[in-house]
Amino acid sequence: MKYLSSFCFCLLFLWCVSAQAADIKSMTETIKQPMTIKASKSERMNVVFNHTSHRGISCFQCHHKASDKGRYVSCKECHTKPGARERDPQSLFMAFHSKTSDHSCLKCHTDKAANRPEKFGKTFRNCRPCHGTPSTPASK
Repeated sequence: MKYLSSFCFCLLFLWCVSAQAADIKSMTETIKQPMTIKASKSERMNVVFNHTSHRGISCFQCHHKASDKGRYVSCKECHTKPGARERDPQSLFMAFHSKTSDHSCLKCHTDKAANRPEKFGKTFRNCRPCHGTPSTPASK
């Protein structure tokens, strides 16, 4: 009976490890590809986000909430309020554009440009680095 219990425990452990490895592999493949965040119906407002250009920044800097499954929650799961210029913190617009939130793209880019103008000063100006146009995609 002791050996049967040990054997079952080992099988369960191996199954859990392989399931976890598959999740990690899937997440790794997902973040290797640039993704388009559709912010509105207009293509000009969409953002091409590249995880690899944000290496060295904790995932929780942006994904400040984890799901029950251990994965990061996407922005649209929490920030559900519609409206291009909605000032509600729960709006998708403010998730990216808040000047006071430590999780906001705009705040992070503004802080980096102010702290290291020689490296980020020209890159993080205006809306263009994040928002492209249909003929000129956003920089990656």
